[in-house]
Amino acid sequence: MSDNERLRLLRAQLEDDYRFIVDCAQRHAEMVSRASQTDDEEMATAAVAYLVHNLYTAFEGYFLRVAKCFENSVDDSSWHRELIDRMKIAIPGIRPAVISAELAEPLDELRRFRHLFRNLYKSRLKKHRVAEISEIATMLSSHFGACHNSFVAWIDALLAAEESDP
Repeated sequence: MSDNERLRLLRAQLEDDYRFIVDCAQRHAEMVSRASQTDDEEMATAAVAYLVHNLYTAFEGYFLRVAKCFENSVDDSSWHRELIDRMKIAIPGIRPAVISAELAEPLDELRRFRHLFRNLYKSRLKKHRVAEISEIATMLSSHFGACHNSFVAWIDALLAAEESDP
């Protein structure tokens, strides 16, 4: 596969991933609204937590595509955390940062929550913690679009430059 084809494929996949992130964020927002209207607090908390889990997993999938395309590997035992760290840095001569440094810590909060959610055993979700993490998810969802648009614009500029070269 040529570099041009690889970039076109990545761009299309990132657009698809971004649409999925937007959809996850919308479903999360709807569930937060519905959760505030129910008497079943445990069910509502679990539903919101599940959608936060899905949203973070969608972000991680997006970042994995970028890492595999430009850096070729993610093989460290702590790759989930390393992936976020990689996305906040520009790699000179390879790619710009995908996310702003300000989004790295909130993303790591979601990552840690996702780990807790997946490994929850003999305990219950804490409503106040799920509410806190839900607010972080909402904030990330509203700011990620600018990161996505900027990164896709960079890919478009690379493709345009490649097409203008004889």
